Amino acid sequence: MDLNFTLSLALISFFSIQVMGVRAQGLGYFSKFFNTKRMFKVPFFGAMDFLVGLLEIISEFAKILSFTFRLFGNMFAGVVLVAVVASLLGKISILPSMIMMFELFVGVIQAFVFGMLTMVFMAMATQGHGDEEHAEH
Repeated sequence: MDLNFTLSLALISFFSIQVMGVRAQGLGYFSKFFNTKRMFKVPFFGAMDFLVGLLEIISEFAKILSFTFRLFGNMFAGVVLVAVVASLLGKISILPSMIMMFELFVGVIQAFVFGMLTMVFMAMATQGHGDEEHAEH
């Protein structure tokens, strides 16, 4: 059991999200992190936009930590559960193998949740920030 595995999965997901955001919006994608458009026009709201951008940066790095520790915690809990049940019941019982099957089921659910969260974050990265004006046709 190693934290590096879950960290690498989280980093792959994080960089994929950033790549999808840049592919969808171009370099304008990074304007949600460094928003200085209104800094000199409306100083108060420009400063607020800048602070919101800093919060966006923090939330992006929080995704890495969240993904890493969510996966690691679930994997670690499954290993501990199987080890405890196996040590309490011995090798003659069929219960440890049933617990392993349950742990496989939980692992599939966690992979699904990880994939869905990555997909949701990718969809959010490809959406505009609402700054642009659309002309009526």
